[in-house]
Amino acid sequence: MQDFFEALASESKNTALPEEFNYFGKLIGSWAIDYIESNNSLAIKGEWHFSWVLEGMAIQDVIILPDYEYGSSLRIYNPDTHAWDVAYGYIGKIIRLEAKKQDNMIVLTYINDERRKWIFTKIEDHYFHWKNVTVQDNGEWYINAEIFAKRIK
Repeated sequence: MQDFFEALASESKNTALPEEFNYFGKLIGSWAIDYIESNNSLAIKGEWHFSWVLEGMAIQDVIILPDYEYGSSLRIYNPDTHAWDVAYGYIGKIIRLEAKKQDNMIVLTYINDERRKWIFTKIEDHYFHWKNVTVQDNGEWYINAEIFAKRIK
């Protein structure tokens, strides 16, 4: 099994990935998270781990929300679109998204429903904020869930 992990993991970003499209690089590492759902006031403490993979052209993460959801995303830089193709999976579901930078946010838009988005904001060395939003008919964002993350490694 160790061979698999060594083949998957990369020490750093591939030099072929332009720095201007290195949206997720600051997330590499481990984070303690507070996950909060808006509609039912569910709050869970968990972990989120990010690593370079596939020769440094992709980032994979694992999110752990105990007794609720364990999932993993694979974010692969696409040089043809200058965006990131993203697949998030957890038991019984796979979601496909496309990630692009908009101002100071990374916006991941669902491939099959452009009104659904995941937003990374305030990405700093030791903190970031994530939102799962639905764009309403009037253009306002309804926040379905949020994550507040603090770096632990």
